[in-house]
Amino acid sequence: MNEKIRDEWNQDSDEWYRIYMSERELNIIENNPERAFPREIYALIKNNFPNLKGKRVCVPSSGDNTAVFGFHLLGAKVTSLDVSERQLYNAKKIADKKGWDIEYICEDSMDFSKVKSDEFDLVYTSNGVHVWISDLVQMYRNFYRVLHAKGKYIMFELHPINRPLDDSDWKIKAVKPYEEVGPFREATNYHWRTQDIVNSIINAGFNLTNMEEFHSRIGDLDACWYRNLNEAEADNNRKFDWKQNPFAVLPQWLGLCGEKY
Repeated sequence: MNEKIRDEWNQDSDEWYRIYMSERELNIIENNPERAFPREIYALIKNNFPNLKGKRVCVPSSGDNTAVFGFHLLGAKVTSLDVSERQLYNAKKIADKKGWDIEYICEDSMDFSKVKSDEFDLVYTSNGVHVWISDLVQMYRNFYRVLHAKGKYIMFELHPINRPLDDSDWKIKAVKPYEEVGPFREATNYHWRTQDIVNSIINAGFNLTNMEEFHSRIGDLDACWYRNLNEAEADNNRKFDWKQNPFAVLPQWLGLCGEKY
C-alpha cells in the first residue's frame, strides 16, 4: 500500500476513532457482539460458523476494529492487521483497557509476509477496504494462502453501484461512468465493480458460495449515510427513507463468501 495512505491514516486515526468508536458504540458491541456486523453479514457468518469459539479469525485492513472486537466477544481468537500503526495503537488501547486478548500486527493487505500459511479458519474484511487496493487478485491470494483447507473468506463492502453517484444534495447525480475504476486521487482510491471483486475472488482460487446485496438499516453501526448513531438520530434517520432519499432504493452493501478448496 502507498506510504502516503499509511501516513494519512496515522494522522487521522485519533479523530476517526473519536467519531466512529465512541463509548456508545463500544457498549453496544460489548453487550451485543453480533451488532458489530450488519444483520445480513452476521447471518452469513453464523451460517458458516455456528460457533466461533476458538476459531482463528484474521481481519486485514482492520481500520476501526469494530469487527475485530465483535469476533473476539463472540469467542474467536482474532488477529487484527492494518498498515497504519496509529490505527492499531488506538484499537489496542481499547482492547487493553477492556482486557480483550487480541493479536495486533502492522501489515499491508498487499504484502502479508508476516502472516503464516494455513493459519486461519476465517479471513474477514469490512466496509472501506477495497478502495485502497490496487490489485484485488493479489490481496485475495494472500487471504487464500493463510486459510486452512475449507477455510472461508467473508467480505462486507459498499455496493459498487453507489460509487458513480454523488449523494451530497439528496438528488441522484452521476459523477463518472460505472466502468471507470480509478485510481481517482494522488494516493490511491479505486472504485471496483462487482464483477472485478467477484472475478478476482474466483481467480485467487476461492469457490464463491454466497452473495448478498442489501440495504443499510436504522440502528446498524454501519449506517452508510451517517458517521455514527447519534448523527443518524439527530437527522431522524431520514436518509433511510427512499421517498426522501432516492439513494435508499439502491442496495447499499455487498456481502460475499468464498471457500478455500
